[in-house]
Amino acid sequence: MRLPAGTAPGKVLRGVLAAAVVMLAGCSSSGPPGDLEPPDLFQWAQDRFDAEEYRRAAEGFLAFMVRDPLNPLVDSAQYLAAEGQLRAGNELDAVEEFRRMATNRPNSPLADDAQLGLCRAYLAASPRVTLSQEFTRRALDECQRLLQFFPTTPHREQAESLMEEARAKLAEQSYEIGKYYQDRMRLPESAIVYFEKSLAEEPTEGFLPDLLLRLYRSYNVVGYETEAGVVRERLLSEFPDSEEVRLLLAEEDPAAEGSAAEEDSAEDVGSRR
Repeated sequence: MRLPAGTAPGKVLRGVLAAAVVMLAGCSSSGPPGDLEPPDLFQWAQDRFDAEEYRRAAEGFLAFMVRDPLNPLVDSAQYLAAEGQLRAGNELDAVEEFRRMATNRPNSPLADDAQLGLCRAYLAASPRVTLSQEFTRRALDECQRLLQFFPTTPHREQAESLMEEARAKLAEQSYEIGKYYQDRMRLPESAIVYFEKSLAEEPTEGFLPDLLLRLYRSYNVVGYETEAGVVRERLLSEFPDSEEVRLLLAEEDPAAEGSAAEEDSAEDVGSRR
């Protein structure tokens, strides 16, 4: 590198060193201190975690593991590092830390906690239903793995709740795809595939009545009378007072719907009098 005229090499070197010191100082102020003994470093990270400085806490726990890998607190540090990443919004970093613990330390007292953490992190990372639900499927897989390998885990209820949430999200995506094929593409056979898939994934009641009505209509279009009858009965029995049932009955008997509308109108007039 050519120096500006009149600049001494020693002066440049001192400037570079000063800049390096400033950079290191900045790093040390945000990351864990480099001069702490492992027990103090663990406490530093724990303090950051308790103060909800989760990113710094995760850095501290990981640094502790590097400095003292045989310490009895390593399992706790690994788990808290993963939990810190998750709470900091770094879901995929949390996935890596939880997986590392679940894979490398399967006999740890915290192994089932780590397995549940995998499920939680994947579900937190899954996007809205219009996008790929790969992370949602992985969350479901990890929760199922927890119940398979840790059948007596105290986290069973939470895992089952997360599985229900994941299935509902997958069901909603299948429902939205079915709507697209039914409304936009006019392909009832394709719509049926996704509506049936949505039903199998245990949808929530929020869109279930509309799903049943749409599936009933698609079955009718392609001539699946038996299947249509089964879905019709389910809609009538589970959601008798829903708007979807009213629409169904109106489609089957338009005259009855017109009569009902006239009665409602007459009642409105009478009430105004």
